[in-house]
Amino acid sequence: MLTFNDVNRDFKAIFDGVSDANRVVPSTAKAVMVALILPMIGITLSTLTFGVLCAGSNHRNISISLLVDYILSGDAIPVYMSMVIGFLQVIILLPYIVLYHSIPQSIREKTPLITYFKKALFKGVVLYICTLLMTCLMSYHNPIYLFATPVVMCIAIFATFMTFNLQMAKYGVGPLIHKLNKTIR
Repeated sequence: MLTFNDVNRDFKAIFDGVSDANRVVPSTAKAVMVALILPMIGITLSTLTFGVLCAGSNHRNISISLLVDYILSGDAIPVYMSMVIGFLQVIILLPYIVLYHSIPQSIREKTPLITYFKKALFKGVVLYICTLLMTCLMSYHNPIYLFATPVVMCIAIFATFMTFNLQMAKYGVGPLIHKLNKTIR
């Protein structure tokens, strides 16, 4: 469990590391690639599940060309929903990832505060992926559950940020993030 002394010491280390004029500027392309990972998992699972169910209902074997035909047919509403929600996830995640990448690697590895947030994030990602897999498996039982994947993706955005903001408020990280944003810009 973190103490307020740990948090204050980490604040100082993070702020000093970001204030260093010799630090490496984070790559925007790398931040976008990292932000695309989770949404692409949801979109891929939604697309593959939709393709397999459509191919099965038409008594055909799934193939890439058949999957593309299904998506371009205009009937892949769950896939389109997943794409839109995935795009929104990228937009929402990107500033946090850029901020994280702005902190020097040596500080990211040794501060208990960031380690704590990374562990919590890992648990959330595992839960997110397991829930998406469960919705995909449920859609084999009843195709209406195809719409559950985009819904879970949407709920995950709100649940993640509510949890993250509660943890930030618990440790008083908000002022640090505000200070870091001013320093980075």
